[in-house]
Amino acid sequence: MRQANWQQTDRSRVETLLAGVPFFNEVARDDPAQRSRLLARTELVEAAPGDTVIRAGEVESSLYFLLRGQLVVLDDAPPHAVLYYVSPGEVFGTLSLLLRRARSATIQVADAAREAVLARLDFNDFDDDRDTPYTLATRLAFFHMLVHQIRWAVEVRRMQSPDAGLAADLRKVPVFTGERDSEAELASLRDQARALADLLYRWNHRPPGTTGNAQLT
Repeated sequence: MRQANWQQTDRSRVETLLAGVPFFNEVARDDPAQRSRLLARTELVEAAPGDTVIRAGEVESSLYFLLRGQLVVLDDAPPHAVLYYVSPGEVFGTLSLLLRRARSATIQVADAAREAVLARLDFNDFDDDRDTPYTLATRLAFFHMLVHQIRWAVEVRRMQSPDAGLAADLRKVPVFTGERDSEAELASLRDQARALADLLYRWNHRPPGTTGNAQLT
């Protein structure tokens, strides 16, 4: 993988690629200053077919949005079967960050893809209360996105591979009912994201022989 050499010179291309990600659109619509800061801290990465984007066992703080191309999530055990396909617009790499675990899967650019373009952000910028470049509104938008994405993935796993115990735990994940656009809402969203990430991780690591493909986020 390599940083896109056109990121600083072809703004229209950057705008076109990021337009497919609702989170970037929401920040751009609500706060032009935050939009500029977000773009400045977003690294665009190009990857060729077969390139590894995330490697199982790594510990680092990057999360990714796939902007163009296709990625494959590989089983860590030989023969490294494809578990899941990542399509443009999806965010991935967040489970290990939310759960503070090493990466649990290897993700590569699909051999059939001509290339992949990804946006890379530092998760700590959004999660660290003491040293964040973003406003409360931007962080709320970020964690709203994560909760939505992970809950969707959990619901897919619930339908693919029913498990009464995990379904009961899903019903226990609290939904925020307090003051909107507040620090309390941010704290609740962070708790929800981690609880849902734990559920998705457990669903993905059920014993062999259960049905359904792993879901990623």
